[in-house]
Amino acid sequence: MNNSKKNYEPLKWRFDVNTFRLLGRELITDRITAVFELVKNAYDANATEVVVSFSNVNNQNSNSIISIKDNGTGMSFEDIRDKWMVVGTNSKRKTLYSEAPFNRRFVGEKGIGRFAVDKLGEKVKIITKQENEVEWLNVKIDWDEYEIKATNQQLTLFTDVENEYTYSEGNITEHGTELVITNLNEPWVKSDIERLYKELTKIVSPFYPLSPPFNIYVDSNEFADFNKRLVEVDIVKYASHTAEISFDIAKNEQEILKFDSLNGKIYTEKVPIQSFGPVSMNLFFFNTKAKRIFNQAFKGDETRIDGLKIYRNGLVTTPFAEYNDHPDNKRDILGIDKRLWRDIFNRISTREVIGLISITKEENPLIIDATNRQDFVENNQYKELKKFIIEQLNIFSEIKVFERLRRQEDGDNALEKAEENVQSFSQAIHKLEIEKPDLKQILQPLKKQAAEVSTSLKRGITAQKEAKQEYVRKENIYLSLMSLQDYAIRLSHAVRTSLGKTKRMAEFFKNKFPNARFDDVFKEYALLIYDEMETLNKVIDFMLSYAGSNIDFEDFSIKKMLNDLFFRSYKQTFLSEKITALIEFEDDLIINANKKFFEDIFQNFVSNSIKALEKNDSKIIKCTGKIIDNQFVIYFSDNGLGISKDKWKKVFEIYYTSTAEQGGAGLGLFIVKTRIEALHGNVEVIDSEFGACGATFKITLPFKKN
Repeated sequence: MNNSKKNYEPLKWRFDVNTFRLLGRELITDRITAVFELVKNAYDANATEVVVSFSNVNNQNSNSIISIKDNGTGMSFEDIRDKWMVVGTNSKRKTLYSEAPFNRRFVGEKGIGRFAVDKLGEKVKIITKQENEVEWLNVKIDWDEYEIKATNQQLTLFTDVENEYTYSEGNITEHGTELVITNLNEPWVKSDIERLYKELTKIVSPFYPLSPPFNIYVDSNEFADFNKRLVEVDIVKYASHTAEISFDIAKNEQEILKFDSLNGKIYTEKVPIQSFGPVSMNLFFFNTKAKRIFNQAFKGDETRIDGLKIYRNGLVTTPFAEYNDHPDNKRDILGIDKRLWRDIFNRISTREVIGLISITKEENPLIIDATNRQDFVENNQYKELKKFIIEQLNIFSEIKVFERLRRQEDGDNALEKAEENVQSFSQAIHKLEIEKPDLKQILQPLKKQAAEVSTSLKRGITAQKEAKQEYVRKENIYLSLMSLQDYAIRLSHAVRTSLGKTKRMAEFFKNKFPNARFDDVFKEYALLIYDEMETLNKVIDFMLSYAGSNIDFEDFSIKKMLNDLFFRSYKQTFLSEKITALIEFEDDLIINANKKFFEDIFQNFVSNSIKALEKNDSKIIKCTGKIIDNQFVIYFSDNGLGISKDKWKKVFEIYYTSTAEQGGAGLGLFIVKTRIEALHGNVEVIDSEFGACGATFKITLPFKKN
């Protein structure tokens, strides 16, 4: 071993220009976000005014300029050197609030604002000055020049770059920062600036009192609509319904929204503050009439109504992204629009609601900004927050249903009232004919017209009832088909997995058969392939049942259907297995559904129960039906092996089975869940009504009483 002494140089992390730019482009995913970050920097700098200016940007050329100018505190040479030009500086993490009297909570914590400049253009000039300084500091940065030097191997490391700076004369009372960006990466047309303006209206919550204020202006020398135009929020005044919740830290109380379906009113209840911390919300819903008025005011620009935003300490945080005309490319962090396919008739979309959710750094520390500034870190607290927001949003879905039913009822009542009035009018004419026979000839045309109107109204009422029934029928069919979207994806993956297993075993046969050494393996694989093919057949049968032409819905008695199933279809099976079958219904209830789909549900339940009861001496299958809170609830139970609580949700997953040795393929309860959701219902496992043994399923369905 060579023990000779050497002179060691210190080893340091270093990176080149390309790495810096690649990192920046990953962090700042679009140019609207880039402008946002730079405006936020002005907020952190205690600016009361920031002007975003666009000059000659409609066509990309050497005169194209974007300027972001604020009247904030400005930066010293040391600030530029030690903060602005240091990637990921922790200066704002050490000092959490800006200077008095602003006391603004800093929002640009991760030190990535300088990446935003690179997203917008190749060159930037920073012009900045603090109050009481006599000169402006001018710093020039040219990203493109660095890359050219790096390409020519004149420069390899970003940290070796030296940037030119100069000083110019200024007024001692002036202060602020201006970023002048040239050599733009993209042109900005009018629609781009309009989208930016709309996003900037959301940067400061209108419900968070900023004192001193923070005013944003958008200016352009090419578009007359943007002549130092103040960014204002004026959309919410058009909303048809508003709701607000707050909290009380001292009492550990969080308000939540509730809806009174009897009078159509929103009210609040108090619950303990949740794991993610206290939340304030302002929600604005636009029903059909409100959207029509809104469209008249904003010339059909529906992109102004675009869902929910989360504000931290008064400034927008997430979800945020530049609007995308193509729905497949639109970000939907809360899944509001993705949920529509499950119930498009009743659920609301992001084009019907504006929501402002307010949190703070202090009270919601576990809601953590993601690095790209377009979401939060997906921890348990954020998951619970999203769930909480959706629960509040669902109130407007209830309003949507309530108003639709009320409109239908008003229409029905109006027709019935009109028919009553015509009947009264006809009776009055008839009475007048008797009392004044000499007027009979004069009254005859009126009597004839009244009869014609009465006939037309009766036809109208009949047609309306038929149209309503047809609407319900089509709605049910649509919901049934739409419920398959999610399951079709899962089934496709499941089929692919099953085919993959089968293919691997078949390949083994192809490559090794015949070979006496592998006879045991051949037998085992043959059985496994047979089981996989049986499972695939069940999957295909399930899918084909939806593909059939007869998917019409009809009214039928649940009690009669179950009696036929239990005491006809399964009569011999129950006798041979010594199973006692019980059906206890408080009412004879009528459901509007596809009868075959509904029979599938209980055939799967019965099949599972028979397996679960195999080793019991006393065997009971019980089905109970009753009305609870205007819903039809069915309890299906057996006193068999039961389901452990940790498996209550898992049993509905595709291919999950606890009866594989009895031929279970893990499809039965998956099909049950699919069928019930297609019927616009819900199914869950609850505590067994037989106590320590057995299992009980609770099925909740829409109904109409016979």
